[in-house]
Amino acid sequence: MFSLLKKYKYIFVITLILIISATTLLYKHNKPAPPDSLSFKITDTPNSEKLAAAILLLTPTTGKFYIDDTVSIALLVNTLNQSINAVEGKITFPSDKLEIAGISKENSIISLWAQEPVLSSHSIVFSGGLPSPGFTGTAGKIITILFNVKSEGDAVIDIEDAQVLANDGFATNILSKIIPTNITLLKSKTKIADINENGRVDLVDVSILLTNWGVPKDPRADLNEDDKVDTKDLSILLSKWSH
Repeated sequence: MFSLLKKYKYIFVITLILIISATTLLYKHNKPAPPDSLSFKITDTPNSEKLAAAILLLTPTTGKFYIDDTVSIALLVNTLNQSINAVEGKITFPSDKLEIAGISKENSIISLWAQEPVLSSHSIVFSGGLPSPGFTGTAGKIITILFNVKSEGDAVIDIEDAQVLANDGFATNILSKIIPTNITLLKSKTKIADINENGRVDLVDVSILLTNWGVPKDPRADLNEDDKVDTKDLSILLSKWSH
């Protein structure tokens, strides 16, 4: 037997090396991954980073105005550090209390109007944008609306069907909040100055006002409704002097 091994020793060694090599390759190929190893897949998807939100607001948001006053309301956008390139929406208002006196696009961030502000009896529809890099800021003016006050009561000027689109190449709507205007409409200043309501503003009204100087006992003498009767109330009265 030893003579056979000696005679074929080279063949035996070569065969043994081939067997060991094949076994090693087979083990490496079928070796399981360690239990604590990680595997992951990178997916390139648009908008994977959460976009900042945007706010549309009407200013002033509150206030007191009088019949026959003209009220200026501005529509602004706050982009919260995200660049935008398009805005659209509809502004609604109570037509029994307010009427449109004018619409201004002066100093608007919008330079390309897909739809110029269109007025109906109780709303204004608009749509527009601007080229890249778009607009980023806290008070981007879109339009300014002038309202005439027609009657007393509370009036809400609101925004509906609105979008604020990011300048991200995907027209992502990032609008998250709308802030309307809620104003109180009061009877005309002329009627307010007629404290005793006799149809004219005269010395009787002045007498009532002076009697209530300081903290008023008669709230009618507080013409500007700031909880005191002072020179401002006297000025309002004298500006409406009729007899």
